[in-house]
Amino acid sequence: MSHTARSLQHYSTTPLYNTRLVVSKTGVPADTFRAWERRYGIPAPQRGAGGQRLYSERDIATIRWLRERTSEGLTISQAIALLRSETERSGASDQPRTHQQLVDELLQALLRFDAPEADTVLSEAFALYSVEGVCTEIIQPTLVQIGELWHRGAASVAQEHFASQFLRRKLLALFNIYDVIDGRTTILAACAPGEHHDLGLLLLGLMLVRRNYRVVFLGADVPAEALLDAVAQIQPAVLCLSATTAHTFEHAITVAQQVRAAHPEMIVCIGGQGHSATATIDERIHLFSNHALAAVDQIGGVLAQRRGA
Repeated sequence: MSHTARSLQHYSTTPLYNTRLVVSKTGVPADTFRAWERRYGIPAPQRGAGGQRLYSERDIATIRWLRERTSEGLTISQAIALLRSETERSGASDQPRTHQQLVDELLQALLRFDAPEADTVLSEAFALYSVEGVCTEIIQPTLVQIGELWHRGAASVAQEHFASQFLRRKLLALFNIYDVIDGRTTILAACAPGEHHDLGLLLLGLMLVRRNYRVVFLGADVPAEALLDAVAQIQPAVLCLSATTAHTFEHAITVAQQVRAAHPEMIVCIGGQGHSATATIDERIHLFSNHALAAVDQIGGVLAQRRGA
């Protein structure tokens, strides 16, 4: 029992699933686990933007655990008491693993093409740390290490693609959960023409939507003409461009200058590892950090300055 209770703590607490999906995944009727929630406070769903219940992977695992105990003959009150007792005992001696330990385990799972193990590592990460912490201290460093291994020839193209697509699905799922229709400010996020790596920009978009910005995410390799058309149609307060090479950074500068010429009041930011110290940049174009949280703070600061002016 103790091992089972401890394992529940490794599941993600990120609210992802609606009531219908929980019923499908657990086989427990909604009326039943809602009654448990009212009487015992377990499970503990969060509320979405529309007020609907959203359950985490840990909630689902807990409901399954309770179902199994009651099927063995325990009453629900006995099962709840056992769960709480075993969780307290196991939790007292467990030391949470560090960011680096989780990065190492996630990296190795992805290099082995082991999606179930990578899921388990991320579930534990979300159970231990905030969404921001997991994204910037675990997912982002893992992506960087995968890229470095690929550049050195220590990881294959297939491994790099598998890892990128696995983490993209996780980030997009989170982005869709926190996305807002009417945020406090509209931000258009796009990769420069020719730029195919959009995961860093997706991380930034996720951090922004969690702060109630409305983010229109266009993704990788947006042609200049299409980007200019989108800017004219959407009229965002901020345009964020991403470039990871010197070549695509030059494309980003060109597009940024065109946008500034057509929309002088628009805030234009460029980020990514493609920045070159020798590049000539209009002083009205802002460079933002490669670290997603720092970039969010920079964008917020520029917007605050604009409002103050």
